[in-house]
Amino acid sequence: MRKYFAEFFGTMLLVIFATTALIYVTTFQTGQLFDAMAIFGLALAALMFIFGPMANGGHFNPAVSLGAAINKDISWKTFGGYFLAQFLGAFAGLTLSVYTLIPIINAQQSSSSSSSTSSVKASQLFSLLEPSAASAISVWLAVAIELFFTFVLVFITLVALKKHIKQSAAITGISFTLISFVTYPLTNGLVNPARVLAPALYKGLASSAHLWYFLIAEILGGLLAGLVVKYFMNEDDDTVKSVAE
Repeated sequence: MRKYFAEFFGTMLLVIFATTALIYVTTFQTGQLFDAMAIFGLALAALMFIFGPMANGGHFNPAVSLGAAINKDISWKTFGGYFLAQFLGAFAGLTLSVYTLIPIINAQQSSSSSSSTSSVKASQLFSLLEPSAASAISVWLAVAIELFFTFVLVFITLVALKKHIKQSAAITGISFTLISFVTYPLTNGLVNPARVLAPALYKGLASSAHLWYFLIAEILGGLLAGLVVKYFMNEDDDTVKSVAE
């Protein structure tokens, strides 16, 4: 049970850090966009260092767990437990972040403005955290971007956990920062199915016309990364064996 609790608390804290950073930047104008992206990577690296030894390196992302299951790094039973823990953790982290910050945002707005301003509602913050296509690109291009960079993140994470276990937290954290910086302005850069589903539950699973496109893209990204790593690692192992012979 310890590994499931580790995934739950790790995902919850990751979502708290990510949600708070985004709200600070977009609502309070505290820092720049890259500052929020850096928080994403630093949070992931720190949580992998802390919870990783308890839970197969620390995934906090169903796409990563799917890739690990394909590679037989974890069993499919463990994958099911991880998925549930990650989703519940993301939901809990989002709930704590949004409903804690709403009174603070409204209090700041009322104190800084002499005129009456409409209060911020939870649904507005949930919309901020949903996947979406930037106005300059099509939905299908945004979905393709989400698929590709989910693939990249999962691929890097799985290889790091296999080949560079001691440095895997730093490698994955840096990669997540770079990927988030590139993708967030285009798609909201979630690259994590748990982070897609959590806000959708509050607004309704049918509230976003493109929600399921992004969700399927991220799952496919994790699936493809798992298959590529499985093939790549097997080929690498065969090469080592042939050289040794």
